[in-house]
Amino acid sequence: MKKLIVIALLIPLALMLVNCGGGKPKAKMDDIPEWYLNPPKAEDAIYEAGDAAKQSMGLAKEAADARARDAIARTLEVKVSNMLKNFMQESGIGEDAEALEFTSSVSKQVANTVLRGCRIVKREMKTEGALYHAYSLAEYNLNSLIQETLNEARKQKALYNEAKANLSFDDLEKEIQKLEAVGQ
Repeated sequence: MKKLIVIALLIPLALMLVNCGGGKPKAKMDDIPEWYLNPPKAEDAIYEAGDAAKQSMGLAKEAADARARDAIARTLEVKVSNMLKNFMQESGIGEDAEALEFTSSVSKQVANTVLRGCRIVKREMKTEGALYHAYSLAEYNLNSLIQETLNEARKQKALYNEAKANLSFDDLEKEIQKLEAVGQ
């Protein structure tokens, strides 16, 4: 009877251990593209990699591409908010004293950048069990960034000149009104 009870208790435990151990398959390090681990470096371009493992091949590709572009955006411009909470307390006297320590760290990164001319230059697709694992390499040519900056500067200069011209016309109109007032 004792053996039956022990077996009855061990079966659910064994099933629980088997179910908990079957997580998502991991990529073998040999299967990861070298350019993903070490993106190329260039004077005239920024390269960043992204990856995603999904059940849908299309979604894996799309997510990997988006993550590669996001990495470039974060390289160009990122706002970081960070909070660190550190709590320490000790109570009691001498050897009976008890110490309590709690540390919490939260970080949020946001990028808001338009990437004209950013393109995916390499992509690899692997299978890991029932998942598709996509790796994407994005390239952002710095000449595109320079051109975009120049275009924005020209646009700002044109707006400034327009505002300046409007002020000059306003000043001219006021002077004409003064002359008309004197002549009456």
